[in-house]
Amino acid sequence: MTLLITILAGERPPNGFLERTVIWVLKIIGHLYGLIQTSRAYLYKKAIIKTYAPPCAVVSVGNITAGGTGKTPTVIWLAKYFQSRGRKVGVVSRGYRQHSKDPVTVVADPKQLLLTPPQAADEAVLIAKKLPGVTVITGPNRQKTIKVATQDYGCNIVIMDDAFQHMQVKRQLDLVLLDCNYPFSNGNILPGGLLRESPQALNRCDGIILTRADNHDKLQASKEMLKLVAPNIPICHAIHKKTGWLKLVNNGADSSSTLSLDELKEIPVLAFCGIAKPEAFRNTLETTSLSVIAFETFTDHHVFTENTIDQIIEHAVSLNAQAVVCTEKDMVKITEKEYALPIYALSMELFFPNISPWLQHKLDLI
Repeated sequence: MTLLITILAGERPPNGFLERTVIWVLKIIGHLYGLIQTSRAYLYKKAIIKTYAPPCAVVSVGNITAGGTGKTPTVIWLAKYFQSRGRKVGVVSRGYRQHSKDPVTVVADPKQLLLTPPQAADEAVLIAKKLPGVTVITGPNRQKTIKVATQDYGCNIVIMDDAFQHMQVKRQLDLVLLDCNYPFSNGNILPGGLLRESPQALNRCDGIILTRADNHDKLQASKEMLKLVAPNIPICHAIHKKTGWLKLVNNGADSSSTLSLDELKEIPVLAFCGIAKPEAFRNTLETTSLSVIAFETFTDHHVFTENTIDQIIEHAVSLNAQAVVCTEKDMVKITEKEYALPIYALSMELFFPNISPWLQHKLDLI
């Protein structure tokens, strides 16, 4: 399965008759799925399917590929932006793989974090921890979650996470994120690739943000590709900036302490993650001063039980590691207790080298 994912993501071409045949069959299925998505978008565009107009401003953050493009850091950046301007911000999302089956799950209100994984989705909890004072709500029906955010918590702006394909809700700003390294995966629609819909769907968004845009050549190549697909859609780029290490505090309290990037300099560590693009985390760790002696990967949104963490720690001890490191999304799922080794998460934030005038203008209008 891992080998197939690398092909779907566009990281390598299929090799041999079997791989090429499998991808060919999946590509045909994906083409049919793409036609369904295109037809659905047309029905919304012509108002044949009705949309909900919320009583507040709405900003949508989404993508056209499955997997990580940096939506969570972007949602956090936007929420902080509007918070700093005195807005009452709400964040709503699907709540993927959370245990709560309630139609509306309030993960955090303006006063406190109310739920943790697995009852609440890991990304929603991470957003809530990063954004004190912001209301975070999950649920399959965006109309219901927005109504709770506005009516019960007084939110006057809502950020919808992972909502480009959720056309049921009208929005003032529709942003699509693309990973600068593999913007269209292998160019095929699910299940033949990682595209959720055709790249031409980008023409219905208000703007594109190319994330992980550290490489100038790849950035320019992505921009040229987008000019062919969506020539009238403005583009800007951002990077994921390392800000420090968060230490899991082993006292049972819901708290963490922050260390500078240099405080873990050259110590041997075991790294692990359960995210959509583990290679992105691995590559980021290579830019730190850590000595990564082992790297373990799990499926995206993996539930880390105490037993799993104990096994990871045991492996790390056997390798003479002095610490264990993971992503922030992984850390929110780890039970805080006394472990044999300290656990750290690499704190990251979205950073715009220069905010494009078009994006600044659109934000100012909301």
